Amino acid sequence: MRAPVALSLSLGATIASAKLQPRRTTIIPDYVTNYAPLVYLDQNDVYLPSDIQAQLNNTYPALNYTALPKADVPSPLLLSDLEQLNIRGNCGQNFDACPIYLTSKDNVTTDPPWLYGVLPDPVTGKTVGARSCAIIVNDHGGGLVDAYYMYFYAFNYGSVVLGQLLGNHVGDWEHSMVRFKEGIPISVWLSQHEYGQAFTYDALLKKGPRPIIYSAFGSHANFAVAGTHSRNVSVVTVNDYTSPGPVWDPTLSAYFYTYTPSSATNGTFVPSDPTTPTGWLYFEGRWGDEQYLDSDPRQVNFLNASIAWKYETGPTGPLDKGLNRTDVCPNVSGTPCTTLSVLPITSGSGIPATVTRTTSSQFSVPTGTGGGNSTSSRSAGSTSSTLTSTNGAGGLNVKVGFAFWGVVVALLVW
Repeated sequence: MRAPVALSLSLGATIASAKLQPRRTTIIPDYVTNYAPLVYLDQNDVYLPSDIQAQLNNTYPALNYTALPKADVPSPLLLSDLEQLNIRGNCGQNFDACPIYLTSKDNVTTDPPWLYGVLPDPVTGKTVGARSCAIIVNDHGGGLVDAYYMYFYAFNYGSVVLGQLLGNHVGDWEHSMVRFKEGIPISVWLSQHEYGQAFTYDALLKKGPRPIIYSAFGSHANFAVAGTHSRNVSVVTVNDYTSPGPVWDPTLSAYFYTYTPSSATNGTFVPSDPTTPTGWLYFEGRWGDEQYLDSDPRQVNFLNASIAWKYETGPTGPLDKGLNRTDVCPNVSGTPCTTLSVLPITSGSGIPATVTRTTSSQFSVPTGTGGGNSTSSRSAGSTSSTLTSTNGAGGLNVKVGFAFWGVVVALLVW
C-alpha cells in the first residue's frame, strides 16, 4: 500500500515543482515603443479604448444564442483562461467556424457604461486603469521585425444610411503595424474596415519619432490624416470622420508579447512579464454578440433585403489579423500591397465638435466594468442624443444612383 502513496506523493511533488517554475518571458526591443504610433481619437467619439479583461467581466460565452453551461466556463473567466472556450466550440483554428460569442450581459440598447471605455489622461495619454492594447512583435530574422499594435474598444458604432443606423457591434479590434529593418522603421500599416492602407514611415505625420494616426468616429478605423474619408460600398459612398481629439498613447496601458508562427494561422505568444496573461490570444471566437436574429426587436434588417443590419457580429481577436505577413499589408489573395509615400487628400474636413469633455461634467466608469482596475471618468455631454443623431459625426454622405433607387423601389413594392 505504500508504493501507490509514495508514487502519489512523488507525482504531486513533481507537479508542484513544475508549477513553481518561472514562466518563460521575452524581451521587447526599445524601438518598438520608441516608434509606436500615437492615436488621435475623434473629438466626437464616446466609444473609447476599453479594458480587455472588462470585456470578459461584462459578457458571457454563448453558443447558438445560448449561454454555455456554467460547468464548462472557468469562474471567474479571466484572460488567461479564455483559450479553453475553443474546445467548447470545436474551433480548430478556423475562425469563421468558431461559434463562441462573448455576449453582453446587458441589453446594449440601454447604453451600459462599460461600452464607453476610458478617456485617456489629458497629460500622459494613458487609459488609466484599463489595459486597452496588446503589442505583438514578430521577428522574421535578417533584421526584419513587425510590431503590431492591437487596439481594443468595447463597442463599434455604425453608420447611418438613408436614416437607418447600420453596422453596430459589441467589441472592436483595430490595429496598426510598423515594419522595422535593423531597428529602423520603414513602413506602417493602418487597419480600416475590411482592409486598410500602407504608408512609408517617412510619409506619416509625427510627434518626435512617433507616427500620428487618427481613429475614426465610431468605427475606429485608422487613418493617416484628419478629415473625411470616403469609400464606396456597392453604389453608396460611405464616409469615416477623423479629427485631432484626445491623444491616446497605447504603449502606456499595453500587454507586450513576441510571436513565433508555427503555421499560417497560429503560433506561440511569449509575454514580456510573467504576470501577463497569454491564453486569451489563442481564443478563436468572437469578442462580441452574435448578429441578432431578425426576430429580435433590437435588430433591423435594412430594407428587408438581408444586405445590412443594425447589429452585426462581433470581431475575432488579434490572432486572426495576419501576424505573419510577407508584405506590410495582410496576405489577401488577389489584393496587391501598395505602400503610399505621400499622405492622401481627404474629401472634406471633419465634423465640428459636438461632444464636450470637461472636468466639471464628468461621470465615472465603475471599477470592474469598463474602467479596468481603477475608476476613470469622462464627459460626453448628452450621450443619448449624440448616439441617435443622424446629422452628427455618425452620418453618411450618401450618393445614390438610379440603379440603387430602382432596387429600393423594387424591394418596397415586393
